[in-house]
Amino acid sequence: MSNRDHGSPLVAELRITLRTMSALQNVLLFFGLLVACAPAAERAQRADASAVARPSDSSANRPKQDSISPLASVSHEDRTLLHPGAIPPAVRVACDSAMVITREALALTVHREEGSYFDSSRETPRTGCRLTGKGSFVPDQSGPVDALHNTFIRHGWRHDLRYGADGPDGGSVGMRFRDMLCLVAGRWNGGDDSDPDTSRARTAEDDSYQIFVECARDVAPNNDGEVPDSIWSVASKAGLDSVYAISMSLRSPPYIDGDFDGDGVMDAAVLVERRSTGKIGLAIIRGTRQITVLGAGTGSAGPDNLDWIDRLDRFHKGSIDTTIGDRPNIQFVGDAVWVARGDSVSAFYGWTGRAFVYEAHKR
Repeated sequence: MSNRDHGSPLVAELRITLRTMSALQNVLLFFGLLVACAPAAERAQRADASAVARPSDSSANRPKQDSISPLASVSHEDRTLLHPGAIPPAVRVACDSAMVITREALALTVHREEGSYFDSSRETPRTGCRLTGKGSFVPDQSGPVDALHNTFIRHGWRHDLRYGADGPDGGSVGMRFRDMLCLVAGRWNGGDDSDPDTSRARTAEDDSYQIFVECARDVAPNNDGEVPDSIWSVASKAGLDSVYAISMSLRSPPYIDGDFDGDGVMDAAVLVERRSTGKIGLAIIRGTRQITVLGAGTGSAGPDNLDWIDRLDRFHKGSIDTTIGDRPNIQFVGDAVWVARGDSVSAFYGWTGRAFVYEAHKR
């Protein structure tokens, strides 16, 4: 086409057509790109959303299987089960003793299991043994729990009043030998007091019982000794916790109060047991500073071991106490601590102004 034809109408129309086609192509290209990109963006959005909703991998924070206690995942319904396993040698010795005591007291065939379990008293995790047996009540004899309690005592164990219950369908006691604890429980059919039929003859099932003895190591904590912190904190600060355990073998709470040094301020006498030897004594806590341990292997005035006493009381100076038949001959400065065993022996611990002395009385 020559230059002179550029201004003709035909050429002008052709130019308009070409520009229109070019613009149309641009529009089609834009919509094509839009359609092509929309699914990708939607897919990317869905992928991002799923990434937020998906939980992160927590395997790094998950505890290893071997680090979980075998009792940690046990349900409440299965806490009566014992999981077999090894037990410490000292605990095995205590279990052997409990076996002998149970057979001696009740003449039963005893089944023994060793391992980990939750005890029947407080569902405390333990590692030790569980002894079980079945028997029948014998007329005119004490029940199985009482018989076991008395036999444990004869073998040198002591009653731990932290544990124990009594009811028509069973009973339980705690028996302790230093840092070993045996929980004794009996179950039986105590009958229904609301049952109007009293003429029904008793059956063999009515006269049967089950006995359970669970033994494990248990270091008695003094914060569970039923002595107010206002009293025992003085002894605790002085370091007595590591040497002496508050003994719950005689009374609950295991202390008496009185003005034992005559200064007008109330003091306390706490029954304690030396952890290393099991010897029993008294920790006299005077005011907020002074502590004197009598007995419990200290070599102080009086017996080295008070494990023979079954009574502990305060003799109030100047009073006429009908419960305590004896009277001290020494003129003590303040109140006195009275200890006794049945009706055979009694004694007084009293403060003279310089030291505590021991005065024994025979009956």
